Amino acid sequence: MKIFRLFTIAAAALILSACSSEDTAQNNNPVAGRQMHFTATIAAPNKGGTRTVYTEDTENKKITVAWKVDDEIALVHDKVMDVVKVKTVNADGSATIDGTITSATDEATVQLVYPAARVSAVNSDGNPEFNETVSGKLLTQDGTLTYIQNNIDFREGEGQLSVNGTKVTLNAAVDMVSSIAIWKLTLQDDAATPAALAATKVKIKSGENELASTATLTQATSTVYLALPCDSYDELTIEATVGEDTYSFTKSAVTLNASAYYQSTVTMEKIVDLSTVTTATTIKDGYTVTGTLAAKVKISIADGATVTLDGVSINAEGSWTDGIYAGITCEGDATIILKGTNTVKGFHQEYPGIYVPGDKNDPTKNKTLTIQGTGSLTASTASSIGNGYGAGIGGGRSKACGNIKIQGGTITATGGDNAAGIGTGYEGTCGDITISGGSVTATGGATAAGIGSGASGSCGNIKIEGGTVTATGGKFAAGIGSGSGSGSKCSGIKITTGVTSVTATKGEFATNSIGAGSGGTCGTVTIGGTVYWENNNYVGAGETYLKQSTILYPFPLSAVTSSQLGWIVGADGNIYADATAAEAASTTAVAMIAYVGNGSNCTHGLAIQLNANPASMDWSAACSYSSYPSITGNPGTWRLPSKTDWQNMFVGCAKSGDASASDNMNPIAGFKEKIGATGITWKSFFYWSSLGSGSFACYVLVSLNGSNAKAVFNNVHVSNEYPVLGCLAF
Repeated sequence: MKIFRLFTIAAAALILSACSSEDTAQNNNPVAGRQMHFTATIAAPNKGGTRTVYTEDTENKKITVAWKVDDEIALVHDKVMDVVKVKTVNADGSATIDGTITSATDEATVQLVYPAARVSAVNSDGNPEFNETVSGKLLTQDGTLTYIQNNIDFREGEGQLSVNGTKVTLNAAVDMVSSIAIWKLTLQDDAATPAALAATKVKIKSGENELASTATLTQATSTVYLALPCDSYDELTIEATVGEDTYSFTKSAVTLNASAYYQSTVTMEKIVDLSTVTTATTIKDGYTVTGTLAAKVKISIADGATVTLDGVSINAEGSWTDGIYAGITCEGDATIILKGTNTVKGFHQEYPGIYVPGDKNDPTKNKTLTIQGTGSLTASTASSIGNGYGAGIGGGRSKACGNIKIQGGTITATGGDNAAGIGTGYEGTCGDITISGGSVTATGGATAAGIGSGASGSCGNIKIEGGTVTATGGKFAAGIGSGSGSGSKCSGIKITTGVTSVTATKGEFATNSIGAGSGGTCGTVTIGGTVYWENNNYVGAGETYLKQSTILYPFPLSAVTSSQLGWIVGADGNIYADATAAEAASTTAVAMIAYVGNGSNCTHGLAIQLNANPASMDWSAACSYSSYPSITGNPGTWRLPSKTDWQNMFVGCAKSGDASASDNMNPIAGFKEKIGATGITWKSFFYWSSLGSGSFACYVLVSLNGSNAKAVFNNVHVSNEYPVLGCLAF
């Protein structure tokens, strides 16, 4: 798929007209070899054709044409062809054609073709066969009107013969309609202040079919005239060669009318069509890259270049000995703008899909890859020759990767074994990763984070300040943070309130969704301005929703006060005094405000989920459970409650209670009093909480039975399944 920008067409179609006669004459049978004199009138060409003597009127966007004496015209009739000439050009622009013909039949249909040399023969059906060598001149034009006038002025008309003895004429004047359109192209680049493009070759294609082109011009020019076949085209592409560069422009749904003259200013972009690339190629600044790469050659982006990927497919994997490079290698700082659908896979298992160079010893020398645009990108390492040790976007095995900035687009990045989706390869290093827009889905390989470090890899700071992010870690690895192993590090993580959503899911047997992988380390983790992790430990006795999967911003419930404990959160994002008020507002009660304050586990408060207790599930499923009731505007963060969450909510929701007496409260009465008919379907069982202790153990809330139930928290080994109840942090 090519790029198109500005398309300005000003067309002045020459008027077409046709003449016919219903007069009937006495039939005269032809006599073989009989010589007959033919004379007739054909209409002025500006009524139905673009013909010989061209005079361009740029102001009125038209070409005035005139017949020329001695122009030869073919007459195809009675399964024979005769040639006549323009004898005189009349004052009104019409022409008298004259000559000797053979075998004419009265009222026979005659086809008139200009130039006569275009007809090579008459087929068995009596129709002309056209000389392709003449038509082929469409592909060897010189970009001038004079060439079109002298070589490609094809016209056709149809009439009826009138025979009277040895004299033959036409029943009426015939319009000779041109079979081409003329397109005047003024070429310019797509810079902020467009500059003229002096081209040495210009071609126009419909798909892979070349319709018209110039030969290589000795004098480069930014204005060319091209004759084209008249037709309707799904898409036309104009390509121009300017020095060593190729520029392209594409327009969809184009109709070129017979005898029409068009003037267009065409804004073009530099292109590299990978389907034509056969040697190692470095993409320079300003280029658009398109097409499917078939050759096993290295594709690079020049240092400092901004390039556009539009319909790119790089999927030609190498072997153990050839193609030892990434799918795209940045030679330095680079900006990629995404358009259309793009797929980039590394050639070799130890290289990433897209690689940006870094400096393991001096991170200040790291180069930066910036990804922008509205298109999509799927990036991964090679797979056919092994499990892969390269990231989707980032580094390769034991290689230093620079900084990565994602500002737009739909990104899907998958790492190979031991490599991050976005970040380091196996045993590699990576600079800072910043996501400020777009939609990003990153999946790490075994023992590697979705976003961050691969196994035994070291990643800089991760900052998520916008967009939608979904990150999944491999076994033993965090969704966002570090992979597993003593060498796996992440300098720090910061998630701001500017994001749309962040979903981080830890891998099997991993400890954290956000933070350190098993055996790895992580610096300070800050979410929404609150520090949740520091010095490789959770803040607040290790109780935090960082072990859970979904973080949503912003927090419109932050204005809730303690006097509104027990109020209802509606699906519309508003709060109501009770469920009855929520129903009156035609919304669904989805949660009840159960705690207001500044605890270690929340920004401002907690609300407990209503009417959505699922069937029992195991710990792993409970951690990733996110199908809680939807709320307009995502006014908070659904999560599995921690031990402290439960304690705070019991105190807040109890009919009467003492915060210090967490083992002797009656939350059930408090809930029912506030929510009226809408209640929580309590199960006489344990409930999961979010705090884990070891791979297969967690705190659970013991049975809530009777009017004087106790809230008891235990650290137990778990082999059973327990219900889930979510809470909303706001």
